[in-house]
Amino acid sequence: MAGPRIGVASLVQETNTFSPKPTVREDYTVLSGEEALRTLAGTNTEFAGAVAGLEELGAEVAPLLAAWALPSGRVTDETFEYLAGLLDRGLDRALPVDGLVLSLHGAMVAGSVFDADAALIEVARRRIGSVPLGVCLDLHANVTERMVELADIMVGYHTEPHVDMASTGERIARLVVKTVRGEVVPAMALAKRPMLVPAEGMRTDIGPMSEVRSLADSRTGGPVLEVSLFPVQPWLDVPELGLGVLVVTDGDLTGAGLLAEQLAGEVWRRRDRMTTPRLMDPEEAFRAARESDCRPFVMAHTADCPTAGAPGDDPVMVTEAAHHAPDLVVLHSILDPEVSRRCHNEVGGRVRIAVGGAFEKSVVPVEVEGTVTAAGSGAYRLTGRSFTGREVSMGEWAVIVTGNHHLLVSSAPSITADPATWRHAGLEPDRADVLIVRSCSDYRANFPGSAAEAVTLDLPGPSTPRLEHLEFRHAPKPLYPDDRAAM
Repeated sequence: MAGPRIGVASLVQETNTFSPKPTVREDYTVLSGEEALRTLAGTNTEFAGAVAGLEELGAEVAPLLAAWALPSGRVTDETFEYLAGLLDRGLDRALPVDGLVLSLHGAMVAGSVFDADAALIEVARRRIGSVPLGVCLDLHANVTERMVELADIMVGYHTEPHVDMASTGERIARLVVKTVRGEVVPAMALAKRPMLVPAEGMRTDIGPMSEVRSLADSRTGGPVLEVSLFPVQPWLDVPELGLGVLVVTDGDLTGAGLLAEQLAGEVWRRRDRMTTPRLMDPEEAFRAARESDCRPFVMAHTADCPTAGAPGDDPVMVTEAAHHAPDLVVLHSILDPEVSRRCHNEVGGRVRIAVGGAFEKSVVPVEVEGTVTAAGSGAYRLTGRSFTGREVSMGEWAVIVTGNHHLLVSSAPSITADPATWRHAGLEPDRADVLIVRSCSDYRANFPGSAAEAVTLDLPGPSTPRLEHLEFRHAPKPLYPDDRAAM
């Protein structure tokens, strides 16, 4: 007997509403059908995990598409309409299906649509009707009541730093197949709390969130099919913003609600412990690097982090490294499309050029003088534990060397938390004294030997760890920690 026919689609973007850089159509990588199957096979992605899980269960896979963009500002309305159209047409070609696995981030905001992920789920629901619809989400998703209403099942990553993308896709695929076969009847309940957690405070390997994750795991089994914790990325100004706990049971809606509320209460009880580690100003950070034997010594510029939606165009660490560490080998990066293109044909030559402030107009460019030692473009595959094997590009790039300092300039955002980015540019991070990454947490999984001594820089930016500096206009009030005194 033939197995059920299950569609698989992925449309992923995480929005930082405080970022000045909009997300446009050109920012997306789009793979359709068989191309998505071939390109993503074996990668640590939800799409690949779902396909592997379905095949293991004997289901027929109907691949629709896989589209993703790096986190950034709001998705333009034109781009969102394009994405919705891709999903709608992909489903139309794939029908009939017995079920659908849809991978989303859960924190996408379009120009005129706050709950863009719910809008995409609605597109799918209109096409497939009442057949089971399973959605997998990033741990940083802002889950809304509309998303719960439209989907039959939702699950999220269990890890921060994220290392379980493929297994999350596999989990949702298994639940969809069980639902199609009538082995389970999913019932979902969402509990939310009016709180934000700094990215550095929501780790699931240590600390208070790991305690709640362990408690959730201990309650999973029997009628409890899945428990997902969603501490939500905090640079998101939307009406239903808040930490969420989602419980999926086999037919027990009351039990799902009780457990979701209990676990949300456990997170709330620990809220004052979910804090940013001590922040260091650049001078102090370079002093710590000199005192440490750890190499590379990692400094995290979290406030201007492209994988948290910030542009990555602040050049402050160019100046700070020159002042405090001229003798140390430093690798750092910046997004500056104009500079990267100008340097592209200058390999071997000297340049004197201003970098920075390509998108964030409050940023003051700084002058760099050095030799362009390398330049290039094209795709490469990530090799770290996060999104292993995913093909990415930083557009045109160039390396400007000034003394011991190597500045990677790119025309598209670069994922500096992954060693493959540096190696694609001919740089070896393991030989650096100081590695400055624009990352909130992924570097901990990808540079584990440096994670224990890594420091978080105290700098301003659209993905600041100082949440009290953010001005929310649409989020509910009061909201912890911004309105701590009112709670």
